[in-house]
Amino acid sequence: MLDYLAYIGLRIFLWSLNIFPLKVRHKLVNALVRGVIFILPRYKQIALRNIELVFPNMSDDERESIFNASLEAISRFIVDLARLHTIDLKWAKEHVRVSLEPYEYLNRKFPGKGILIVTGHLGSFELMARVGALYDHPMSFVAREFKAKKIDDWWRGIRELNGNKVIPRTGAFKQVVSELEAGRDVGLLFDQNVKRNHAVFVPFFGRFAATTKSVALAALRNKSPVMVASMAHIENDNYQIYLEACDFTELYNDDSRSMDDKIIDITRDLTHKFEKMVLKHPAEWFWMHRRWKTTPQGVPEDFYG
Repeated sequence: MLDYLAYIGLRIFLWSLNIFPLKVRHKLVNALVRGVIFILPRYKQIALRNIELVFPNMSDDERESIFNASLEAISRFIVDLARLHTIDLKWAKEHVRVSLEPYEYLNRKFPGKGILIVTGHLGSFELMARVGALYDHPMSFVAREFKAKKIDDWWRGIRELNGNKVIPRTGAFKQVVSELEAGRDVGLLFDQNVKRNHAVFVPFFGRFAATTKSVALAALRNKSPVMVASMAHIENDNYQIYLEACDFTELYNDDSRSMDDKIIDITRDLTHKFEKMVLKHPAEWFWMHRRWKTTPQGVPEDFYG
């Protein structure tokens, strides 16, 4: 019963939100987001700690400005979720700037092979997957299931519009490999902290971060072409998609390198490319996650106090 009520409540909230003009939607959601931060101030503390690490030479006012802008980005993300099912190709062509050349280059060089597309919590990443499908480039992507089955089934239906396919996060690796083997593109988020036994430690903005091994392992298993992608808000209701092609063929075929070394090299290279995307649009990244919580063996986990 509680799951059903949550489902009805969420649908009513999102439906009601879409009644208002876009600017009003942003203001309403921004007020809600700021209300949550007021009630749970630790998230602001985490965000400012992260911003300080990435921008050590900024003043407190400048860091506060990035934090405030990031709340607007979160609000925009929620508004985009609410209207995701209404987005069509006409809207995408009018509001989203993208050069598909990196994607087309990988398809030309590796015909028939699925591309492993890695991204992070930067901008409206759910909208990016929707736009890709509208441009006839659907993908399978890993996503966490909602605990409430009614909500999960409903939202999965929206995510899978126009040929996209959701891979449940639990036990996802085998299906990721299978989809790539079948020549289907697969999307993975890789910018959040993971437990030490699932991690490889590579520098992220100068500090070692526990980063998932699964991206590199999937790439190595299929010798897949890889692409780093992100979507950032530019102005008004317009967005920019960034794509960067990665060809690890030489590394895949280098028998002198160990598997562990290859995993580190691939993860480090992809992380560095994603770093540059964050620096282009710092307000768009999700700063409230404890990205540097897990540390290498023997290093105290005290970054967040």
